[in-house]
Amino acid sequence: MAVSCRRFRLPAVALTALSIWAQQPPAQLPVIQRRYLTNLADEDWSFLSDPKLRHDPWDPLKFIPFPREGWYLTLGGEARLSPQGLRVRGDEVIPSALDNYFLQRYLLAADFHLGPRFRVFTELQSGILNGRIRSPRPSDQDLLELHQGFFQFTTLTRHKRKFSLRLGRQELNIGSGRLISPSQGLNVKRSFDGLSAIYAAQDWAFEGGIARLVRIRPGIFDDPPDSEQDFWGLSFTRRLLPWKNSQFNFYYLGINRKYSIFAQGIGPERRHTFGSRLSGRASRLDYNYDLIVQFGSFRDAPVRAWAVSTDTGFSFKLFGVPLRAGVNLNSASGDRDPNDPSLQSFNPLFPGSSYSGIVGLLGPTNLSDITPSLRANVRRNLLIAFESPSYFRTSLNDGVYTIDQRLVFRGIGNPHRYVGSNPGVIVSYQPFAHITFTGAITRFQSGQLLSDTFARNGFGFYSIAGTYRF
Repeated sequence: MAVSCRRFRLPAVALTALSIWAQQPPAQLPVIQRRYLTNLADEDWSFLSDPKLRHDPWDPLKFIPFPREGWYLTLGGEARLSPQGLRVRGDEVIPSALDNYFLQRYLLAADFHLGPRFRVFTELQSGILNGRIRSPRPSDQDLLELHQGFFQFTTLTRHKRKFSLRLGRQELNIGSGRLISPSQGLNVKRSFDGLSAIYAAQDWAFEGGIARLVRIRPGIFDDPPDSEQDFWGLSFTRRLLPWKNSQFNFYYLGINRKYSIFAQGIGPERRHTFGSRLSGRASRLDYNYDLIVQFGSFRDAPVRAWAVSTDTGFSFKLFGVPLRAGVNLNSASGDRDPNDPSLQSFNPLFPGSSYSGIVGLLGPTNLSDITPSLRANVRRNLLIAFESPSYFRTSLNDGVYTIDQRLVFRGIGNPHRYVGSNPGVIVSYQPFAHITFTGAITRFQSGQLLSDTFARNGFGFYSIAGTYRF
């Protein structure tokens, strides 16, 4: 079955891995107090109440005191410029296709602390698309919107346990972002309207919330909560287990959607997700493992789905250069029989690109992959990473999906399992604390499954991003 060129697009989350390196200094940089994070709401600049610690040109904006004790204002922002391109190779039957476009994202935040307990945080976001792109995605352009706007109440108990409550529009992220993530790589980041709370001690934390996804529209201040889907969840995290530098996370996530799309069809979906995550580091070994099961209903028929995701790395030095060799092994279920009303297709909910390697090409639904990788901290502020994921359909009776759950190839009746491979290179350079340059180039080599589609000859993709944070 052929698929149109307009539907098979490399998603913008290809920049997610680039922003992972950008959100913090490279691993070898010394730990310092001032940290520029991907979520501006998580930054803490209260240490600047001590004038002796103010030495950055932006410090006058990071801590603006008020006459009342404990009251201060923090201003922050980000500008990211990213040219990208996609070229699909043609042949004597299918013409080649070339897209070159320019993405811009601007963030501006104001964080008003009214003493140690109360806080009001607001953040504006502007995402702009220029250039040629055959099938623009909703996340490519949103001229101006309220990305975050919440009220937060925080208190400490007598036993040094912290309770915090946020009400309003906010980013949500659970675990490694495999299921709930703002998806930093998108030109327009994802946010939710709702309530979230956390109750935490030094070694453990409970989190929970209920929210609706904010629907992205291209205009100005016109992004409403999506009334066609509701989301809720609970999470428990335990740190400092017997294994050094490790933590365990267990979570439950629920979603109710008016319409979901799978190869089997379109219809209402109610799904319950239970997951556990173990992550940490032991000597030179680091690990991050997820086990997920799902239950519920799709078009009034039962849903039974699962996913397993592993990331294991080993750190060492070669000729004085710190290296990390790693391998990702991931698998998620697909539907076993399109004629059976029951559904086994995994639903990634609101994911980042954690499933399909650094460049985040494909979504996890009905996908199994193996991804060897090598990361080199060439200098304190220069990182180079290589990877080569290979993708296979988990079930021959289900299709291939993008990271945002779009069905790009139905695949039912096709006897081939191998989707393709996607070798790529990532470079991140941080010459100054405020500036990060990132770049990626990748080549998708199609497998037998796509031999009758426009992508049968493969395609290439590049992206360059310059990010300034203050």
